[in-house]
Amino acid sequence: DDPRVREMAIRIRDSLASRGLIAIESVAIQAIAFDKTAATNWKVAWHQDLLFPFAKQVRSAGYSRSSEKDGVAFACPPVETLESLSAARLSLDDCGPDNGPLRVSPGTHHEGVIPGDRIRDRVAASGEVVCTHRTGDLVLMKPLLLHASSQASAPEHRRVLHFVYHSGPKPAEPWHREV
Repeated sequence: DDPRVREMAIRIRDSLASRGLIAIESVAIQAIAFDKTAATNWKVAWHQDLLFPFAKQVRSAGYSRSSEKDGVAFACPPVETLESLSAARLSLDDCGPDNGPLRVSPGTHHEGVIPGDRIRDRVAASGEVVCTHRTGDLVLMKPLLLHASSQASAPEHRRVLHFVYHSGPKPAEPWHREV
């Protein structure tokens, strides 16, 4: 619960809202720091972001995949809530095609939750876009968008601050944090 992270979440929300990209009433519900280096050179298979942090273990109808990580309750909210989420990824370093950039499959966020056994077919049908970026760039995406990243072939720091914003009616279960 770092005040600098809270301030950054508010500044990004206000900037996106001033451009009409998210609602000014949006609240940040999650902040994640990624740091891909030569020592932490991971890859991520194609997926949708479906699990988000809640204030307590989730038991409401329409929620699924309840779990706990580091003492925080996570669950997959109903699709209406998933559709109301936006993720803003602030690049703290340049990331070229050899540094394991984010890859996205355009339009797949319009298909709701895609079963795991259909993901490869959806990516094949929708294609793939590699999201290279410069320091300070901001990528806005829907968590339901199919996305992945490869291991870096020329690893350097690739730090990203990833903020998830919710707009719309409050969900049945309270978020772990709201900013």
